[in-house]
Order: sequence, then C-alpha cells, then structure tokens
Amino acid sequence: MYSLKKNWVIKLPNGVPAAVSQSFVSLIPGFLVLLLFWGLRVPLHFDINLFVQSIFHPLLFAMNSLPGIMFYTLLVSVLWVAGIHGDMTLEGISDPIFLQFLTANGIAYAHHQAIPYLTSSGFSSLFVNVGGTGATIMLVFWMLSSKSKAYRELGKVAFPGALFEINEPVIFGFPIVMNPITLIPFIVIPQILTVLTYILMSVHLVRPAVMMVPWTMPPIIGPLMATGWDWRAGVWSAIGLVIAGAIYYPFFKVAKKQMVAQEASEA
Repeated sequence: MYSLKKNWVIKLPNGVPAAVSQSFVSLIPGFLVLLLFWGLRVPLHFDINLFVQSIFHPLLFAMNSLPGIMFYTLLVSVLWVAGIHGDMTLEGISDPIFLQFLTANGIAYAHHQAIPYLTSSGFSSLFVNVGGTGATIMLVFWMLSSKSKAYRELGKVAFPGALFEINEPVIFGFPIVMNPITLIPFIVIPQILTVLTYILMSVHLVRPAVMMVPWTMPPIIGPLMATGWDWRAGVWSAIGLVIAGAIYYPFFKVAKKQMVAQEASEA
C-alpha cells in the first residue's frame, strides 16, 4: 500500500495485539479519501453519483433491451462452459444495474403505476436460469430416472441443491464444462427463455419483478414472490421448466448412451 510505503499510518506500541493495531492502519488513508470526496461534493457542489450514472447510462439502457439482456445471458453461459463462474464474474457490473431497475419497479408497483423495467433483478435468476444457470434442474430430472448408475447417483446428490438454484454439482460433475454434448442446450435454453420472458413481460402477460427475492428461491415460488404473487409468473415458470426439459432430453440421451456403454465395459 502507498500509505504504508510513505509511513502515513498510526503505529501503536508493540504490546498491542496485531488485530487491534492493524485496524488503525487504514484510518489516515480512509480519512483522506473521505476528505477528498467531501471536498468535491460540498464546497465544489460536484454530484459524483450523477457523474457515475451519466457514464453508465448507455449500459443501463442496453441492459433493459432485448439484445442487451440476450448478450448478458450469452456471456454468463459461455463463461460457465469455460469453467468460470459466469454469474459471479459479471455481478459486480450487472447487480447495481438490475437492483436499480428493481427499486424503480417497486416504487411504481407501490403507487399502482406502469412497471418501467422488464429486466430488473430476478429476471435472469428466477425466470431464465430456473433451477440454476442453464435451467439445469431439468437435466437433473432426467438423470434421476437414467439407466446409468453414475447419472442416477449424481442426480440424487444434485437434486436438493437444484431446487434452490444451486447447480455446481451438475456443471462440474456431469459435466457441463467443456462438454460438447451439453454445452449446446446449456447456451440455447437461456436464450430461448430470455426472449420468451421478455416478450411476455413486454405485452403485459407476466408482471416484471417488483420485489427483492433471494436467488435461491425454488422455481415457480420465486417468480410468484418476485412479481407480487402474479399467478401468471408461476405458470410461466412451470412452462419454462417443460421447455428446458424438452430441449435437454435428446442431448441427455446421447450422453446417457455413452455412459451406459462405458459402465458396461468397465463391469
């Protein structure tokens, strides 16, 4: 740290516990940072928040458009296929935008006004990535009744987590990562659900998310809660599961056939 190199720190006697003395190291740098922003905001009347928002305004507009949210969804899926946690990688940029949308939606909903944003927080996590990124809960569903012992056991392990949107056991255990068979539905399904959800919300057949709901809420229940208990959101979530299951099935059959043959040769 620059402050340590310049010795801009408060040093305590050697007898003071390290945990206590370390807490004083950041006091002077922190004070200088606060003083700088106070000087910009109060004496100079420079609105830092408005300045930052003006920089990211084009991104705000793009993320509420169909091409923008499709590109975001594609990027998340591709990162996962490459073995990188796509959601966490992008959440530093996307979460502030989606939460801003959700706040505006909540205010409009409370005042019985038109909902301004379709892709607010919950759009991707509850409607698109139903049962985990890539809607992999339906892949788990097919594994539970598989002739392959390995897939059946993996399905039993993965199903409880999939109910709460946690699908790392599937992504790394099936696997989805670097798997040419499953990467196609894993990327295609979120794109289809993104487009259909966006259209349904834009024509007012499904209410956009207006309430903050944990991303770990199960399918159907999560969308119901996020939309202020709009029953149509629950129905669409169930339909989304059916769509995901139908797309995954032929690809799973290919993977299952290979796994069964491998288990037979090993036996």
